[in-house]
This record gives sequence, structure tokens and C-alpha cells, in this order.
Amino acid sequence: MKKKYLLALLLFIGINSVFAQTKSIEDLYWDYTMVRMAPAKRAEAIDLGLSLLNRKAELKTKQIANVTYHLGRLYEESNQMDKAVPYYESSIKLTPGYYVPYLALGSFYAKDCKEMAVKMNQAASANDAALHSKILEDYKKLAFKTVAYLEKSYACDPDETTKGIITYLYQTSKNTEAIKSFDTRIKQLEQGCITLLDDE
Repeated sequence: MKKKYLLALLLFIGINSVFAQTKSIEDLYWDYTMVRMAPAKRAEAIDLGLSLLNRKAELKTKQIANVTYHLGRLYEESNQMDKAVPYYESSIKLTPGYYVPYLALGSFYAKDCKEMAVKMNQAASANDAALHSKILEDYKKLAFKTVAYLEKSYACDPDETTKGIITYLYQTSKNTEAIKSFDTRIKQLEQGCITLLDDE
């Protein structure tokens, strides 16, 4: 029974893939816009998004940016953040002013920072100076990467939670200079913020 179900599923995916290749790019993009925000149709939206990117030479630049961002979001909402990350990173390159993927990536890496901070504290409690020092160096690198995303997000859409995470990361990585220059950096990052991602 399982084999029959798997075979039917593979056949369905194969047919959809062939159909997506023969459909006009305008129709395929329209289908994608109809399902990309429907939680019950995430899998379909991901398939359509991937099909569109396979034919990105036929898309406008803004359409590519839109599909790339939404693939990241769809994967994140499907609890597949490992697949979401490269799409969010590509989205930032395509539309550097759109702050939402910055927040998604910053929040994702902040969780890793939190876990690393626990290990760092455990090493300190065990009086393992060598391990503590190594974790601290790795932590500083990850914290730096994380706040770069969060600061852009905060500059475009300020909120106290994000600012609190940024401050915590700087404090725990012992980067007092970054705390002092925070406001100056935010002023610079405010430039070119985009709050809505265009389709066309």
C-alpha cells in the first residue's frame, strides 16, 4: 500500500513538473500568486516557486526577488529553516532594502547564539578556560553575523524586542564599542528601507 502511495505521489509530482515547464510563465506566476499566502497550500506554493526559479530567465527582476523571498518564508513556515536560509540570503542580495528576511535570519541565528551562550556559561562553571575561550571566539563571530541582520531589521522597523536582542548579543560578546555606536549605525541603515515587496 505504501509503495502504491509513493508511486502515485512521484507520478503526480512528475506530471506537475512537466506541466509547469509547458505552461506560459505568466500563467505559472499567476498560479503562484494565488497560493503563496495560503497556509494549506504551502507545498504547492513551494513547487510553483521552484518551477518559476527554474525559468527565471523569463521573469522580471522584481518577480525573481518576490519568488525568492516567499520560498524562504514558505520553507520557514514549514519548519525547514535550513532550506529557507539560502533563499532569504538571496532575497537580501536581490532586494537589500526589504527588512523582513533580515529579521528572519537574525531571529534564526539568535537562537544559535543563545545555545552557544549556555555552553559558554557551562565551560566557565567547569573552570575550563580553554573551552570557554574557544566558544567565546565562535560566539563573537556568530553574534556579529546575527546583529548585522537584526540591526537592518530594527532600522527599518524598530521594536524593543529586537533592540533588546541586539544589546544582549553585544554585551555577551563584550563589544561595548558597538553599543556606543548603535544609534549612528541605525541612522545609516534607515536609508533605502522597503516595507512592501513588489511583484512587477
